[in-house]
Amino acid sequence: MLIKINYCKAGKNMNRGLRAIVLFLLNKKYIGNRHFPERKLVSSRTKYLSMPEQEEFEQEYKSFVNNMYLLKMKERTGKGTEWDISLNPRRLKEIYETLETE
Repeated sequence: MLIKINYCKAGKNMNRGLRAIVLFLLNKKYIGNRHFPERKLVSSRTKYLSMPEQEEFEQEYKSFVNNMYLLKMKERTGKGTEWDISLNPRRLKEIYETLETE
């Protein structure tokens, strides 16, 4: 099942990088306590964006985290600690309301 996002914030569409991150987390079911390394996911999904798109992505990503759609947690690894992200299970209904399935 493919999920597409129809998210409008003040008349704008969701950034391509943020859309790719949310779709990845939803399709792989990284929700709640199941999490994925933030650095790896963000770098892999935003490397093809132009500079203005990267700046827009950073602003939207920060607001997405601040609005508690994404949960950030420090996770201990063998090499130290890294930030991991997952979708907030309490906000899934709102996330799904912004999605449009085909």
